[in-house]
Amino acid sequence: MIDHAAARTALATSLDHVLDTDESVELESHLRDCPACRSFGTDLRSDATSLRSLDFGPVPVAVRANVAIAAGRHGRGATGRWAAMAVVGAILTVAIGAGVLGAGGSTPPPPAQAGNAVHWVTNVVELHATDFWIEANGQRFSANAMPVDVHSDPGDATYRTLELVWEEHGVEMRINLYFENDGPSTWIDEIRIYDGTAQPKWRTATGRFAPTLTGTFWSGDLDVAFPVGAGEPPARLHLADVALRSITFDGVNEPIGRPGIELPANAKPFAPGGVLHCLGILQLPPKQAEAVLTSLGYSLSWRLQTTTGPNMGYAEPMARAPDGVIIDEGAIGSSGELILFVAPFGDDKADEPVPAPADCPQPGGAPPTPAAP
Repeated sequence: MIDHAAARTALATSLDHVLDTDESVELESHLRDCPACRSFGTDLRSDATSLRSLDFGPVPVAVRANVAIAAGRHGRGATGRWAAMAVVGAILTVAIGAGVLGAGGSTPPPPAQAGNAVHWVTNVVELHATDFWIEANGQRFSANAMPVDVHSDPGDATYRTLELVWEEHGVEMRINLYFENDGPSTWIDEIRIYDGTAQPKWRTATGRFAPTLTGTFWSGDLDVAFPVGAGEPPARLHLADVALRSITFDGVNEPIGRPGIELPANAKPFAPGGVLHCLGILQLPPKQAEAVLTSLGYSLSWRLQTTTGPNMGYAEPMARAPDGVIIDEGAIGSSGELILFVAPFGDDKADEPVPAPADCPQPGGAPPTPAAP
């Protein structure tokens, strides 16, 4: 089931292009239950009819999506409609006349002969590209025709992520994009990829990538070379004809148990050799896991990971441990807290709990008291 932001982007896209079958079915399902988005679509089509008479020429999908966002923000009363139309005209002029700060840009659906097109969407980040690959460890990874786990950490008012995981060439691959926001603008300030080895390490590039006005799409190519050691093969990320948007909202909850043990960003406490590896915590119901971890001195945050489509979903911050099944070894938050992901009962991911470690004496048993980390 798509959310309001995705539904409104799809409505804007449908002005110029035919949605594929899955997109159309999901949009129709959302509109049946959402009078606000139905009204939005009716008004958007009306505005589009008026705009076409202005002869701006062909307007790309990213611009139409930004138009939809601007129109929605300015209201739908008689005064609001014409205020929105003025904003629309300004956006069209800027987007067509100049590529200023990623405010527009051409993002047509990829033709059949195009490269390895990707469409990665969560409730807080949306990324489309006509071609994608990673070069690492002397191989090219494209995630073509294979399942990719797509999720986000919603973060807070200024921070969020887009995180991808898949298996290729016999190894696990990951991409993490970290977004920052200063109010008027949004950008990626850090990109991480796995290095393509059996015991993967992160390759990290920092900078100010894909800057754009907050809430609008950045359009362009994203080619990033990652620092590597002397004699090591190059590591590169390529995304062509990108349409990328970070959807800002403040969904943060204060970590439970703060102040607590502060873990380094690269810590893997549940991995083999980690201090929590053999305690069976990830096999416990979330509320029991929370009680054990806080009693051991850890601070933690919870994310309810909901599946919205094939290899797509979103993570919702939760104040306390939600009902469901722990599905991941987690991550480390910006304050050194543990972040654990839970699939709600009935979700497809709830059928994929974290397995008990095979190398532990009592896998999945009651956790003993651990040594100090």
